[in-house]
Amino acid sequence: MPQAANITVKNHALADKVFTLMTAASGEGGVARWALKEGGSPAAYPTMTISAKATSNRSRKSQVKIRIPYSYTDATTGLVKAGPAFEFNGDFSVADEFPEAMRNDAVAYVANLTASLLVKEVYRDGYPAN
Repeated sequence: MPQAANITVKNHALADKVFTLMTAASGEGGVARWALKEGGSPAAYPTMTISAKATSNRSRKSQVKIRIPYSYTDATTGLVKAGPAFEFNGDFSVADEFPEAMRNDAVAYVANLTASLLVKEVYRDGYPAN
């Protein structure tokens, strides 16, 4: 079973970014969660979740979701809010309102997280990152 740990990846500018392990999977079917603690609040953090479990047809299924929200400061309240997001969930989705200036980093995070050794081990073995 893969050992859950922080994951360091490069952004579009090739700077190291650390996705911090927030919670490890709690066993079969559990979900491990990581966050890049950048942005004004946890709602604005880029995140990744991974789960893995056995299926009824003698196979194992892994699922990954990577979400990179756009954040902004509400002019009325002064609070940081999460806006539209770039999301990978087996297929890519990018909101029309997601800023052009953030798209290269979003693509780099998805490509580099899914190419990380830990994620490859989950895919290869079909077991969650505990």
